[in-house]
Formats: sequence, C-alpha cells, structure tokens
Amino acid sequence: DNRRPIPTPWPQITELLQGGLGEGDFGLIFGNPGGGKSWSLVALGGFAVRMGYNVLHYTLELGEDYVGKRYDAFFTQIPVNQTKELKEKAIEIVPQLPGKLVIKEFPMGKTTIHTIESHIRKCRDLDIDADLIIIDYVDLLSSKRKNADRKYEIDDIYTSTKGLARELKLPIWSVSQVNRAGAKDDVIEGDKAAGSYDKIMITDFCLSLSRKAKDKVNGTGRFHVMKNRYGMDGLTYGVKADTSTGHFEVHNYNEDDEIITNPKTSPHSNIDSFDKQQLKDQFFSLNP
Repeated sequence: DNRRPIPTPWPQITELLQGGLGEGDFGLIFGNPGGGKSWSLVALGGFAVRMGYNVLHYTLELGEDYVGKRYDAFFTQIPVNQTKELKEKAIEIVPQLPGKLVIKEFPMGKTTIHTIESHIRKCRDLDIDADLIIIDYVDLLSSKRKNADRKYEIDDIYTSTKGLARELKLPIWSVSQVNRAGAKDDVIEGDKAAGSYDKIMITDFCLSLSRKAKDKVNGTGRFHVMKNRYGMDGLTYGVKADTSTGHFEVHNYNEDDEIITNPKTSPHSNIDSFDKQQLKDQFFSLNP
C-alpha cells in the first residue's frame, strides 16, 4: 500500500479509512463553534506522535503555547487548566515520545497555503520530515485570488490545500465550521457545511462532530461520516468527549441513549471558561 496510512485514535474511523489517512489525502472535520473541533485535531496529532510519526501542527486561531498545553494534556491525561501538575508531568513524559511534534503559529487572514508549504520544506531542511500535517484551520488561510464573493476564495484555498497534500505526498487534517442550521442538529450532515458545499467535494474524507449545549455538559457527542472515498459513509457513531484532555471515545450510536448530569458539577464547565479566556487573550493580542 503506497498510501502509508496513519491510524486515528478511533479504531472505527481507522477501519473505514482502510488504515487511516494516507499520502496525498485531505481529511476534514466539521463542527459547531466550541464543539471540540480543535481538540479533535490535537487527538489526531497526539496519537500519531505516540505511534512514532512526525507531526507539524499549524495554528491560525489559538496561540502556539496554548496548543502546546493541549498536547501536554493529551499526553499526560491531566486537564489543561491544571497548569502546575500538567507542566511537571509533561516534562517527564513528552521527551520519551517516539515521534516529533512541531507547533507553529501563523496570523489568520495573512497566511497562505504557500506559507505553510515553505515551512514544511524548511523543516525538511532541518531533518524534520513530516508524516502528518494539521492545519487549524484551513478557512482562516488567505487566498491570493481575491474575490468579492468569499466562497470562491474558500474554494481556491481548499483546492490548494488538497494540491499541497498530493504534491508533498502527505496527509492533511483540518477542521471547519457548520452553518447555523447545522449547529442545531443532533447529527450534522453534508448540507450544513458553512461557506461552500464544495469543501466536501474537494476532500477525501469528511467527518462531522456534533456537540450541542447538553452534550458539552454531559461530555457526549456524535461523529457522522459525511464522505469517505475509501469505503462506506453515512455512518454515525456516539462519542464520549473529554475536552479537558482531548480524549474522544467512539462507540456505536444509539439515539435513545442519554447521559444526565448536573451542569453545576460538570467537570468540563471550568475548562470551557479557560478555553474562552485563551481565545479572548489571543484576539486582543492580534487586535491591540
């Protein structure tokens, strides 16, 4: 198999992909704002590093220091807001990981896919050969083909990203948002892609992560396979989501299953506040 597939943390998804996302493949995860999309990228990257792959993670929304803390939380299974304990455990565990992780922050709206390509090649010159590229997230890249209709710019960005994956023979994972209608759905389907349905057509594998308000309290959600060029699509899986450490446990979906918790005692409530503060700080640092 010339694809050199890289497994995901979720065996069911890896099986659907015939081993994982491979050379030249472009994978995309759709979700509503604050639903755990960026955490899912950390899960994909962290799992790959644990398996001995080299990962380049590009962030255009969150600061690279905070993304690093999220990876530390994934590797140590210590919540991201427990700063002291997290740092101490990460110092012990991270140097022992078999793969390499490079996190690079670029400014949103000013960075093009060519900027990403140049950095990938620079890493190669430094003997860091990437096995997996993560971009959080492609919609925040800038297109050289300026157009009054943002849709055409987005289409160009996505086409260029797919082209980069094929040219460098590397898999690329990214995320995107759903439209307002999709944010209300228990299961997000393909017609809820924000900005352009063509995003799905360009990618090789599309997954949606649906987490409504009650899911954020309960630590639940749903993965739905929108597109899969390597096998079946249209499948839905239940998700047990820990957005304090980036661990997502996938299981067979039963729409009758409900987990009842008390929002006042939810272990994730303070994590959401912590994440919002990080985003707020990042926003004001970019807009002084």
